[in-house]
Amino acid sequence: MFKRLLKRQLRKFQSRYGYDTLYMRELVDTGEFGALKLALISPFTDERFSLPAAPYFAAKVTAARRADCGSCLKLIITMAREAGVELEAIEALLDGAAASLPDDMVLAERYARAVLDNDPELSDILDACQQRWGKAGIAGLSAAVVSGQLYPTFKRGLGHGNACEPVLAWLKAEAARNAREHHAETEFA
Repeated sequence: MFKRLLKRQLRKFQSRYGYDTLYMRELVDTGEFGALKLALISPFTDERFSLPAAPYFAAKVTAARRADCGSCLKLIITMAREAGVELEAIEALLDGAAASLPDDMVLAERYARAVLDNDPELSDILDACQQRWGKAGIAGLSAAVVSGQLYPTFKRGLGHGNACEPVLAWLKAEAARNAREHHAETEFA
């Protein structure tokens, strides 16, 4: 019964996001309570701790890209867009044009890279983050980095990882589709 409930939730998630949940369904079959414990991590890793969506997802996209799982990165991009993060900003993160982003996203991207690299400049970056967002914002950034790394790493460890597919090409196609839809809407208005 419990397995069926977990798998139903995974099918809903897969349907909503177009994300292959096979590794999680296999985990449910392997140990349903272990799978439940992994699922219970999500509310924490999705917690922004009052951090605005744009810097949270800048950190999360940066971490996920480093983890090198294309389907996970696509999922995070979809969630970022759902949270209102501009498509152009996500594209700039992936293009290596982070310097052209708003200051809060640049700082969040620098924070994520510094954490992942154990960069000696992390303490200075932490100070700048605390001045901008306070301790709660730092907790949100940290949760974003953990989340961006956790699932791709776990998935790869189970043998289901996939190197970053051409996510930037997919994102540009999405932007073109959105532009066409917007143009069509304004044309008929």
